[in-house]
Amino acid sequence: MTIYRWLKPLCLVYAVLFCILACSKKEDLTNYTLEGSLKKWQPLTLTFEGPQATENDSLNPFLDYSLLAHFYNENDTIPVHGYFAADGDAANTSAVSGNKWQVKFAPPAIGSWKFEAQFLQGKEIAVSVGKAFTKSNSLWKTSGDFEVAPVDSLAPGFYRTGKIAYVGKHYLEESETGIPFLKNGVGSPENFLGYFEFDGTFDNGGVPTPTLNKGLHEYSSHKKDWKWNDPTWNNREGKSLIGALNYMAKKKMNSLYFLVMNVKGDGDDVWPWIAPEIRTRYDISKLAQWEIVFTHMDRLGIAMNMFTQETENDTLLNNGELGVERKLFYKELVARFGHHLGVVWNLGEETNRSAEQLKQYASYIRQIDPYTHPIAVHNHVRVTGKRMEGRPLDPIKETFRPMLGYRDFEIPSLQMFDTSEVHTEIQKWRDLSAKKKRPWVVYLDEIGHWDIGVTTDTVTNNNYDMVMRSSLWGSLMSGGAGTSWYFGGLDTANNDMAAEDFRTRDQWWTISNHARSFFHDHLPFWEMQGHDELLSNKKAFCFAKKNEIYVVYLPKGESTDLEIGNGAFIIAFFDPKGGGKLYDMLNSGWEVSKPNSVTLSALDGKDTMDWVIVIKKK
Repeated sequence: MTIYRWLKPLCLVYAVLFCILACSKKEDLTNYTLEGSLKKWQPLTLTFEGPQATENDSLNPFLDYSLLAHFYNENDTIPVHGYFAADGDAANTSAVSGNKWQVKFAPPAIGSWKFEAQFLQGKEIAVSVGKAFTKSNSLWKTSGDFEVAPVDSLAPGFYRTGKIAYVGKHYLEESETGIPFLKNGVGSPENFLGYFEFDGTFDNGGVPTPTLNKGLHEYSSHKKDWKWNDPTWNNREGKSLIGALNYMAKKKMNSLYFLVMNVKGDGDDVWPWIAPEIRTRYDISKLAQWEIVFTHMDRLGIAMNMFTQETENDTLLNNGELGVERKLFYKELVARFGHHLGVVWNLGEETNRSAEQLKQYASYIRQIDPYTHPIAVHNHVRVTGKRMEGRPLDPIKETFRPMLGYRDFEIPSLQMFDTSEVHTEIQKWRDLSAKKKRPWVVYLDEIGHWDIGVTTDTVTNNNYDMVMRSSLWGSLMSGGAGTSWYFGGLDTANNDMAAEDFRTRDQWWTISNHARSFFHDHLPFWEMQGHDELLSNKKAFCFAKKNEIYVVYLPKGESTDLEIGNGAFIIAFFDPKGGGKLYDMLNSGWEVSKPNSVTLSALDGKDTMDWVIVIKKK
């Protein structure tokens, strides 16, 4: 009897302790791994063991589960969405099932960080942003901490210079260095990811490309550009695509324009899902392979001008509205790829969507993107005097005017049919956005008639001189923040859809980089703006910080007067096509015509060339 008296309460104590431990096991999980260099800007990966799932489970692992981690230090709290990762190595195993769930985080500051991660279950909970959840939704919680070391000064690409960020100015900036970012981008093929060695990738009936094998890119000529320590996947696949990126970086191209979804579009060979018609189930191994490519782009310093849809399919998801399919699409892109450092989210190529819809897309992305990557949209082409398929005569105005001043929009991605309008159009939107107190970063992302663009080196009478003058220097000399160079369609083997060998435009990459290098090496361009009113010749361009430095682009065979401020100035000439050094000249190619004015002409009478002339105060 005495023994029973003290055994009974002891059993109750044990029972209570067991219940507490059982409950805490549900609420607290410590089984996770943390991988990464733990240096500023370099991504780390948290991998958790969660419920076993497959891509096709009746309980949708992409929609009905939600993994959210909050990273915080003494200054910031950063919420980052996670994603289903199958076996955690799907890029190499092509796994469709597993119990691994991951979060990727690119730490923007050094020092002590902590995280708290929570795993939730509920109907469409993955897209239920801002809603309150009950304890019954939570399957587990866990926490941890880590230390982040300073930037590796020897790290490659963006891992040394930091995230490309919008800072309320007309140029994006490298977050670590503060240096303005001038885009010099490869703009074709738009279906760059329609690559034969990605899982689940095939030609689904897009525009015929007879020069491609089964309608997919192989980039075989760039396999020689792959290096022994470069990444691959699944038994050393991907070498030629990685090699193509290496070639771009070697030519100092720093941005790539590509679609992540072109179902029912021109290419119809790029989508993130397990099938083009199944739009809430994601292809884990394909996306893990994309991740390898995007990580290599970060290392090379190639920004991702990521187009989320195109004109032919911008009603594919929820008939163009911000519904469950579209929200999940954005959420998966942000969760899997938002940690990359050169991302621009483009809401659509040649958009047909209304301003209200575009604003809804932009605000949703901004709400779930912890890195506040800049958001862009691309306009339909303007053809003077023609109404295209019921579209407005001025789709540029129709697209961008309602977006002026909008808090979640930063980049008009311009398409210009008439390249002679590039210079004035960029100046226009730069000025209008400044008046709205939200300066835009104006990109030129497609030029000329669809079948021309930028020709190849070998085309007789290639159009490099015209494009150099009107679009390359024409955009930069009005404060444009850079260009993606579209290939056109005349050369069926090297056009926008079929381009395989980027060396076919090797000369053009050199010419375009001369301009970017000139601006970085010789100008405080972020303090300058267009001042064509200072010139007497309307064919010339002027970019200036008045009374300190003036740059004049002078087409071949032309001369112009330039109004300048008081004081002594020095002058130098630059060959925009040949590049190289500045030619410092005191008496050749200019003369004082009247007080506060100079007459500018070709250096040493070489008027068969275009010239860039720098006039700088002593």
